[in-house]
Amino acid sequence: MLDQILDKMNRGWFNSAAAYQRHLGTRLRLHGKNRDLAFADAIGSASLELFVEQGDGQVAILKHHGLDDGMSVYDLGCGCGRTAQALQRSGWEGQYTGADIVDDFVAELKRKCPGYQAHVNRRPTIVAGDRSLDVIFHWSVFTHLSPEDCYLYLEDSFRALRPRGKLVFSFLEMTNDEHYAFVFESRLKRLRRKKSLHLPDTFLHPDWIRIWAKRIGFDEPRFTHGQDASNHPPAWQTVAVIEKPA
Repeated sequence: MLDQILDKMNRGWFNSAAAYQRHLGTRLRLHGKNRDLAFADAIGSASLELFVEQGDGQVAILKHHGLDDGMSVYDLGCGCGRTAQALQRSGWEGQYTGADIVDDFVAELKRKCPGYQAHVNRRPTIVAGDRSLDVIFHWSVFTHLSPEDCYLYLEDSFRALRPRGKLVFSFLEMTNDEHYAFVFESRLKRLRRKKSLHLPDTFLHPDWIRIWAKRIGFDEPRFTHGQDASNHPPAWQTVAVIEKPA
């Protein structure tokens, strides 16, 4: 029975991978010879300047929450390496592993960051040993998954993190006016025009994440509003930080 369930999940991931591959193909055709811009646009950066700015902001968030040299980090949904390239630019030294469901994204990351490890994984798992990672992070990954998949990733992150290791990620909140207006309402308008939604956009609530964290065994999550620039550049999406107990 478990094998059947995993097979169904895997087929779902392949469907998602195909959707993102088509999305990348569209961007490559749109931007012609500007390959870097096509890859940046495919993961949500409309310009190369924004790609760099967002990557640097993500590294600033990680450093604020304790990222240091010598750590082992796992970049879930690494895409073409927006955060990886920013880590490389910052001079950070440590063990980086990226994972994504799209082969071309992983190949591009390896091309831009030859010293980093990256692989394709289409199951809701962290490909790392037990208690082997200091930080697991992902940006706007849970925005494209079902709540059940989100839970499975949290659960396996707990296994893979060292004691006092941290999980840092961003997500969409329905109660955030900007998230509601720019994502939910725009999707409603598209459906009202009888147009299809090419990719999912999932909203989560902090209370759900608190419930999941407690059941799995994490400490109480901490949240930063997407427009909060107190300690790092605003992330736009809400940022959650969950620590594994000692």
